[in-house]
Amino acid sequence: MRTGVLIKRAGVTRDTLRYYEREGLITPPVRLINGYRDYPEQVLEEIRFIRLGQSVGLPLQIIRRAIPYLIAPQPGCQELRAVLEAQMRALDEQMDKLRSAKARLSKWLLANRAAAMAG
Repeated sequence: MRTGVLIKRAGVTRDTLRYYEREGLITPPVRLINGYRDYPEQVLEEIRFIRLGQSVGLPLQIIRRAIPYLIAPQPGCQELRAVLEAQMRALDEQMDKLRSAKARLSKWLLANRAAAMAG
């Protein structure tokens, strides 16, 4: 699949595609005689997997390690499960911090409103 088609179907920019290619995150394209890149169909799934991983906060170095499991799934893989469990814990910690920050902001807002009404 040519670059233009891939970036439209994957919803990424040309720069993002090149970055993924440079970083070895996607299967390298074949170079045609005219020099154009021809990406295999599986690259679309690889990009979707990368984007999904990023959307849940996984860093690219973790996503890179997980891509082989996308290509050749290993049910019950302990390494992948450990990574996902660690990310779940990290997200739980972030959510706790956000809840705490929200509670503080709520108190400040209530105090501000009360001061405005009293003054």
